[in-house]
Amino acid sequence: MDPKHIAIADYHYDLPKDRIATKALEPRHAAKMFTRIQGQTQHFHVADLPEVIRAIGPCHVVLNEAKVVKARMFFLPPSGMGAKVEVFYLEPADQSIESAMQATKQLKAWVKAKPAKKWKTDSTLHMGDQNQLKVKRLATVDDRILAYFTWDSALSWAEILADIGAVPLPPYFNRPADEVDDDRYQTVFASVEGSVAAPTAGLHFSEELMGNLTGAQLHRLTLHVGAGTFMPVSSETMEGHPMHAETFVMPVESLLALTDDQPIIAVGTTAARTLESIYWMGVDLMQTGQASMDLEQWRPYQQSGNQPSMKDSYQALAQWAKNQQLSHVSGRTALIIAPPYRFKTLSYLMTNFHQPQSTLLLLVAAAIGPQWASFYQEAMQHGYRFLSYGDSQFLEVNRR
Repeated sequence: MDPKHIAIADYHYDLPKDRIATKALEPRHAAKMFTRIQGQTQHFHVADLPEVIRAIGPCHVVLNEAKVVKARMFFLPPSGMGAKVEVFYLEPADQSIESAMQATKQLKAWVKAKPAKKWKTDSTLHMGDQNQLKVKRLATVDDRILAYFTWDSALSWAEILADIGAVPLPPYFNRPADEVDDDRYQTVFASVEGSVAAPTAGLHFSEELMGNLTGAQLHRLTLHVGAGTFMPVSSETMEGHPMHAETFVMPVESLLALTDDQPIIAVGTTAARTLESIYWMGVDLMQTGQASMDLEQWRPYQQSGNQPSMKDSYQALAQWAKNQQLSHVSGRTALIIAPPYRFKTLSYLMTNFHQPQSTLLLLVAAAIGPQWASFYQEAMQHGYRFLSYGDSQFLEVNRR
């Protein structure tokens, strides 16, 4: 089936509210881990992950080190009276995420607002604190607002957000963020600021667990998770669902290391999408002789004929990067992974349990096939906790 014709209603399951984890477990590795390897299902805890990895043998573990910023801000309305307007920072409008984090005095950015109707075009909202942060609405494009932030202090944009922003918890939590979330809605290996949602599979990793992952080579990439990860599929078929592009960066050294034929474990759907996106960018480079680092969401499904190996694709892209004197490859991807997609890079996927009728659930279905429904049902029967602060899955990926 062409994934454009997938009816999202076919990817539904009943998720009771009391199975949505709205608080994180302590310690981080205490979460349960539903494991499916070589056709066998077992129930572990994330603390057992080193044992699971040792059973696989020498392998690569790929982590997303994106760091969540406090993207939710609350401004006084233009009149200065009434309820505050929530402005949710998404990404910079005309510069890289990294440079935006260091910006001072001003920043043009894409945001969302609630209630948006209180904030008219060309009007300015005020923060009213010592930073004198202001934001002007410039325009509206689709479901996003183009905004212009200004502030009087010498603080960087990253420092402004850390000072006045709130942790952008997923909307299904239905609660405000607290001090615990400042730490727990962040991986212990997060280092590159700019993400507005956490790569949640990595939330299960504690420092202790990281130290026990012997026998595996650890690699870090960055994919800045956007708010689009929680965007519901509102169309009946996937053809009508736009995927928002997200920015990624990966070291060339890691690209080459991953071509040694050892199994690759992607920690999270974000790491998986990045690895697969880079593969297709390498394919395009091999086929056209030109590197395009902006991947359209339906690109893999337009491919015909024989497909290059991951090794050939990654090595071609790494050679191109070296010729350009680049130590990292970077770009933007809107890739949607849905049945009948077949993964080209990873052998195992570690991920959480995802929302019904979501693009993340489609990715899991592409990884393991229609068995996803029975796996979710079994997890429900065994008391697993679902969504961002919930339990984990460790799944062998079907690459045939």
